[in-house]
Amino acid sequence: MSELSQHFAYSTQDIAQQERFDYWTDVVLKHCIPAQSQCLSSQAFQGELYVNRLGSLDLCSLNSEIHHWDRTAQHVRQCPQDDIWLGFMENGFGSLSQGGRSTPLHSNDLVLYDAAQGFQLDIGGQNNHLLRIPRALVQPHIPDIAQLTAIVLDHSRPGVSPLKEMIKHAVYMPMHIQQPIVIERYHDTLIQLLSLSVVSQDFKVVHHEEDLYQKLMRYIQQHLHSPELNLAHLATAHHVSTRTITRAFARHQQTPMAVIWQLRLKRCYEILQQGRVQHISQLAFDMGFSDFSHFSHAFKKAFGLSAQTLLSQHKQGSQRISLHS
Repeated sequence: MSELSQHFAYSTQDIAQQERFDYWTDVVLKHCIPAQSQCLSSQAFQGELYVNRLGSLDLCSLNSEIHHWDRTAQHVRQCPQDDIWLGFMENGFGSLSQGGRSTPLHSNDLVLYDAAQGFQLDIGGQNNHLLRIPRALVQPHIPDIAQLTAIVLDHSRPGVSPLKEMIKHAVYMPMHIQQPIVIERYHDTLIQLLSLSVVSQDFKVVHHEEDLYQKLMRYIQQHLHSPELNLAHLATAHHVSTRTITRAFARHQQTPMAVIWQLRLKRCYEILQQGRVQHISQLAFDMGFSDFSHFSHAFKKAFGLSAQTLLSQHKQGSQRISLHS
């Protein structure tokens, strides 16, 4: 193996449960950015970290429960770093705040953040790829890159899709990027694609669409029960066209109605899990599902068990508590 190409792997699988998150924090900090961490999941923490070192680039791939990183001004002063990080949430989720900007992160999103500034990052799910790029490599091509962090790049713009493919190739087929000449060309091509991806963005439109997206998500959460909640209603309520609404969701590889149904299913799951309903069919209708058979099929597909099974599990748990009280 070339000295320019190194690989590291870490897992919490064999770590005692009470020590897992501390171990995870240690190995992530070893390869990423000094910051304060906090586990946000109520489940037992599980994490895997794979690091590919490709010359002056480090590619960290994380699979983990949702957790939080906070790089404060104190971290920036005491542990200065001068790297730009490119996050590719292949199958992950979370949120990022930096420089007065905040954005939710969804599967397939691509976003920049700057180790020389404080930030807050929530990250969870599978195949989150974080690429460390020395500022000296990217600054000449994108002079204002520090002002472009915490903005999800529009995937429809030139350069974004091939940039994602380059990252995936390095993750899943690192054996192809080991020779010094290949690593050098990989560096050059990746920087050029990143530059193209950034300069092709219309950041005024991006800011507007991201603000609109967050407003829409809040509105949807507040009106999930409404049978009138659809694309046309969202457009009317926010005084924009249906095309504008669709484009704001498309930046996150989503459609408005798919998000509405997913959130409705999630809300139904929470209510059933807590046993706050007697009749599943009434819950489905109250949450905007007009076709009960469609609801039943969609629920089982989303969560791997039927709504009736979930409600029965809650009732059985309640009965066991009553017997032992």
